[in-house]
Amino acid sequence: MDEKIQRAMEQIVEETLKDQPQWEDAYNKQTEKNGETETEAEPEEKRIEESRRKGGWEGKEILRQLKRKYTELFKKKKWDKKKLYAGAAVAAGTLAVIYLCGVWYYSGRLLDGTKIGTLDCGNMTVEEAEKAIKEQVENYSIEVIFKDNQELIRGKDIGYTYQSENVPRTVLEKQNAIFWVKGLFIGEDHPVAYGAAFDENKLREKLLSFDSMKKEHMVPAKDAYIAFEDNQFVIKKETPGTVIDENLFLEKVKTAIEKGEDSISAEEEGVYAVPAVKQDNENLKKQQEVWNSCAAVTVTYLFGDKQEVLDGMRVKDWFTYDEAGNYVENPDGLMANIQEYTAELAAKYNTVGKNRVIKSTATGENVTVEGGNYGFSIDQEGESFQLLYDIQNHVNTQREPVYAQKGVVYGENDVGNTYVEVDLTEQHLWYYKDGNLLMDSDFVSGTYYNYERRTPGGTYYLKYKQRDQVLRPAPNPDGSYDYESPVDYWMPFNGGIGFHDADWRWSFGGNIYLYGGSHGCINLPVSFAGGFYESLEAGCPIVCFYR
Repeated sequence: MDEKIQRAMEQIVEETLKDQPQWEDAYNKQTEKNGETETEAEPEEKRIEESRRKGGWEGKEILRQLKRKYTELFKKKKWDKKKLYAGAAVAAGTLAVIYLCGVWYYSGRLLDGTKIGTLDCGNMTVEEAEKAIKEQVENYSIEVIFKDNQELIRGKDIGYTYQSENVPRTVLEKQNAIFWVKGLFIGEDHPVAYGAAFDENKLREKLLSFDSMKKEHMVPAKDAYIAFEDNQFVIKKETPGTVIDENLFLEKVKTAIEKGEDSISAEEEGVYAVPAVKQDNENLKKQQEVWNSCAAVTVTYLFGDKQEVLDGMRVKDWFTYDEAGNYVENPDGLMANIQEYTAELAAKYNTVGKNRVIKSTATGENVTVEGGNYGFSIDQEGESFQLLYDIQNHVNTQREPVYAQKGVVYGENDVGNTYVEVDLTEQHLWYYKDGNLLMDSDFVSGTYYNYERRTPGGTYYLKYKQRDQVLRPAPNPDGSYDYESPVDYWMPFNGGIGFHDADWRWSFGGNIYLYGGSHGCINLPVSFAGGFYESLEAGCPIVCFYR
């Protein structure tokens, strides 16, 4: 503060002497008359400087200097009262001159310590203060804070210009230069008041140029939702996202600029689109509770190396709820949904009757085999009841579906490596076991040119095998049969069609089947039928085809 006083006095004297040369001459003469020299003052100046360096420069040092200046003569020689009074008068006159100079000086300048806004305008003229404020204002910038980054809008980017409201002149008119000394000790702050104009189109253009304002960079907000995890329903927290209301944010930024703010946060201004449903939503919590009470089930169906998972996320939609979201007992509706799902499984995984590709042993080429009753077939009724039980008991299980019948293996080739290849064109069969040819033989199949007796193609499985049977067709109205054929080995695979020995035939294979074939069965040589019967097992796939 003392340095501030000293600088202010020096500035006042300098400015005053500059404008009043006659005072400067008088001041110089008075200095010469008193005989003051730089050399004489040097020891004292060194002491003061040393005091400053050591931190001992206090307000009393000023009084000490004044005392030295105006009592120095009394230290050197003895003065009479007349000279003493004369020295006091000179000191008083000097102080009066300095004070009056200050009054004159501050009649056209802002008092020392005057602040307008954040700008120190002390000792400035109105014009100087206006210029300083203009420079500060037009150097304006505002930081725009997004969730993912920060951007800067400079005044020059939006045509920002200063509009004076004459605050410096108002402050000057209200201040009293008589009390200029007060400003050396106590500063005064004045609120900034000015207008500023800017181009709103340029502001919009600048704002929309930021990456965070471009739609392709915005991430939509996501509502809280219910997910099924670890056999239970849990609420997943909402995701805020970064989608901004463009028009709302533009208005917020405009307001901030008009207020002269130096930053604005998009998030704090509430311009981001917010999720409609949050984690603490009561309706969501209630729905979670209902679903957990009804649909805490997971059934993982196994289809070889494939799996089909049914969990609560789907099961929950099979229940009935009232308008308030409460569970309503509806067993018929639940069963209808279960049966619909079971039908979907059957349509997707049943293989009965599907086309299969087999490599012909006779030609080495692939043959497509159509039809037949072999393959996997889900028992839809049985599976529906099993699934209802699983749901009611909140089961978490892995299992196969309930089957009406099963193939040997899962996959595209569900026949496996053990099967009988029946080439109806070649009139020859091959029995493969574990991928190796076990036995083969010629045969005679159903009469080809009699459609009712023609042996159908397709993939089947051996139903069973029996010894010593009599084969008969459907009885006539009078109870008689068109034929009766005793056989030693009976192995049916397609209704009444099967393998059997035929001791009434002497030759097999070739073109016999075209006109002189059987009623539909595969007639085998007696020498082959016995060993074939012993080796063949019920359930073995039988693949029949014409080429």
